[in-house]
Amino acid sequence: MKFVNRISLLVIGLCLVLSLQAQTRDQLPPKREFRCSWLTTVWGIDWPSVQGNSESAITSQKNQMIKILDSLAVNNFNSVCFQVLTMSDAFYRSSYEPWSNWLTGTRGLDPGWDPLAFVVEECHKRGMECLAWVNPYRFASETSAWIDGGDGTNYVENGWIIDANSGTKILNPGKPEVIEHIIKVLE
Repeated sequence: MKFVNRISLLVIGLCLVLSLQAQTRDQLPPKREFRCSWLTTVWGIDWPSVQGNSESAITSQKNQMIKILDSLAVNNFNSVCFQVLTMSDAFYRSSYEPWSNWLTGTRGLDPGWDPLAFVVEECHKRGMECLAWVNPYRFASETSAWIDGGDGTNYVENGWIIDANSGTKILNPGKPEVIEHIIKVLE
């Protein structure tokens, strides 16, 4: 009988230890949390509120971004998804797409600085990751129509554009040459 009691106590004790370990493991914080904010650049929704490539416009854009990133850091965000391709245009120096209209007010106009490099550097200063967010297919909306890609490649003449809905035009994802172009843009 003593042997059975000891075995019972041992089994009960083992179950208790395993139960406590499971509870402790469930209560531990995850090794890594993804606390991210999306920064939308198309139509200047989140940034930039000022367009241009003058010294004052550049300073205003940089200060606005610093304020956004400071706010995210204070609120414990650890990542930013920064929209770098909006409508077949770029917020970084690209060999394939023109500079964004949303940055300078004129599609293809060099802003005089590299917003993506700046955002990456400022995110890292705050211990945050910067992830590039792209919209690879959108070419134009009802309010933003482009004649061509701004870099000598005429998307319309190449037959790359299709109407999506409500005046939105996209690059045709069914065309192999469009897919090849997008891969080059993203490399």
